[in-house]
Amino acid sequence: MKKVFALVVLVSMIFASASFAAEPPIKIGAMYALTGANAAIGTNILRGIDFAVKMINEKGGVNGRMLEVVRGDTEGDAAKARSVAEKLVTQDHVDALLGCHQSTLTNIAAQVCDANEIPMVTAISTVDNLSENGYEYFFRMCPMNSLYVRGMFDYLKDISKVTGKEVKTIAIFADNSNIGQEIIRCSEIFAPEYGMEIVAKVEYQGGQPDMSSEVLALRNANADAVIAESYINDATLLMRTLQEQNYQPPILVAKANGYTDPTFLQNNQGISNGVASVVEWNPDLKKGREINAEFKKEYGIDMNGHSAESFTATWILKTAFEMAGSSKGSEVKDALKKLDIKENFPNGPEIILPYSRIKFEDHTFAGKQHYNNNVFASIAIAQVQGGEYKTVWPLEYAGAEIIYPAQYK
Repeated sequence: MKKVFALVVLVSMIFASASFAAEPPIKIGAMYALTGANAAIGTNILRGIDFAVKMINEKGGVNGRMLEVVRGDTEGDAAKARSVAEKLVTQDHVDALLGCHQSTLTNIAAQVCDANEIPMVTAISTVDNLSENGYEYFFRMCPMNSLYVRGMFDYLKDISKVTGKEVKTIAIFADNSNIGQEIIRCSEIFAPEYGMEIVAKVEYQGGQPDMSSEVLALRNANADAVIAESYINDATLLMRTLQEQNYQPPILVAKANGYTDPTFLQNNQGISNGVASVVEWNPDLKKGREINAEFKKEYGIDMNGHSAESFTATWILKTAFEMAGSSKGSEVKDALKKLDIKENFPNGPEIILPYSRIKFEDHTFAGKQHYNNNVFASIAIAQVQGGEYKTVWPLEYAGAEIIYPAQYK
């Protein structure tokens, strides 16, 4: 009898083990530009996701279920975004989606996810109105544009503490895209509050082959500081045109994007020292150094803000899946709404970004209602010094002193 009982137990264990092993993976869609002009950004973002998934799966996955990344290549093209999102959701049957790095594409993907009850987290897209649409399944981890721009104005204000040179006038350099227009709108909100005057708004068409007239307009404005917003090819063209016209604005501070692209420093060696940019993370920050060391072993480069953000967003989804005890969209969405992470992820790494809490909440800004934003998100600013990005702001966390004026050499 004992032998029969033991055999039954053994058979049960075998079937249970087989059932456990056969449990399907949790699929995370990753929707970014993997080919085309913005492929370097998309590829770098995916490294952060892949690295997080590897860490998570090595620790046993999500309640024993492995994570699987399903890629969707937008090619950086808004016309392709809907079909890519629909394929990931309706054919690949992803359980959640991460994307995109262009806000126009992110909005399209959010529509598809909301209609199909698939949770979506954006780690990168910052345009304010993304969180004004009332999407129930869309969550933004990164700061929205207005917070980025406020940080830039705080930086300009703090420069006077270091240099004694007060910033009174600014010129804005931005393309005519949604995100370019957003930085103009936000600057117009904050400039009066900070006692600064916008003396020029220089707009351009993204991808245009020449910027001579735009740089001449910046020169003629003769502002104390230039605030810039560009994707990588346009950022590179700006730097080369500044050099050609021998125009050196004393302060050039950018809202990330092309200015923190992995190829920016390569493209602009010897002509970018002094350029400052918003960063979501930087290797000289005190947080995340051990994780970055492992990342660098894996990929041969340091994390940057984008890969650090996508790494963090993947851990957010992992935590939400565990909280929900399920991969069902409505239950994961509810978990994301309840999520409140402080300092460290449960059974995971510290929050490596320049803030210590992640919580999605509804709030208002400039009379607009926003939904499911990470209200504790914040930024840092780094400056190109000696061909590297050095964190210079906030001043209390700075790893280097601000170079003023920018030297462009």
